[in-house]
Amino acid sequence: MMKDLKKLIYVPILHTREDSGRTASILNGNEKSNIKAGKIDKELSAVDEMWDGIAAKIKELNLPWDQMRVYQDGLPVCGNELEIVTRIAESGSPNFLFVLDLLQKRAKLEGTENLDLLIREYDLLNKLLMNNSDRDRKAKAAEYQANSRELLTLRDEFILNRITSTLQKGELPIVFMGVMHRLDKMLERDFLISYVIYRLPFRNMGAIYNA
Repeated sequence: MMKDLKKLIYVPILHTREDSGRTASILNGNEKSNIKAGKIDKELSAVDEMWDGIAAKIKELNLPWDQMRVYQDGLPVCGNELEIVTRIAESGSPNFLFVLDLLQKRAKLEGTENLDLLIREYDLLNKLLMNNSDRDRKAKAAEYQANSRELLTLRDEFILNRITSTLQKGELPIVFMGVMHRLDKMLERDFLISYVIYRLPFRNMGAIYNA
């Protein structure tokens, strides 16, 4: 007998260093992030364009927002989820501005990630993005790749459990997740996934953080 799969909306996204830095600073209780963005106006413009495209595609779906539950990459289970979304949205993040707009349409927000794993991820990222010599930068990049893969798997496993344990009967989940995650492959066991994909600006990856 075929398993009756629940529906799920999956939105692959790209992160800017700014978003990662803002989230990291809030999680660490700092006013300012140590993650430096650099000259990335073109990259930020590309990400803004991506979010405009995502918003247009999602609008076309005519989703029942009062029955939706939102899961956001990088948003920890902490009891202050709405405050984090609001603060990052106020700083200009198109990702969190969009999530905030969905909440105003009566979608429900759900803490998505393990806080300890996120802090470990941001610590690794901070080391990678510090101003180092070319040799140090290559070594840090290799260290980041090796450690982040393991962390990403742990994060995906946590998020999977979070979605399956918090989704209520009759609700439709929408998941905003960085393109490096493999969460969708894990979700396929329990959900019928509909993807919302906009042309991602891979030519402008220099200042974009994808985990």
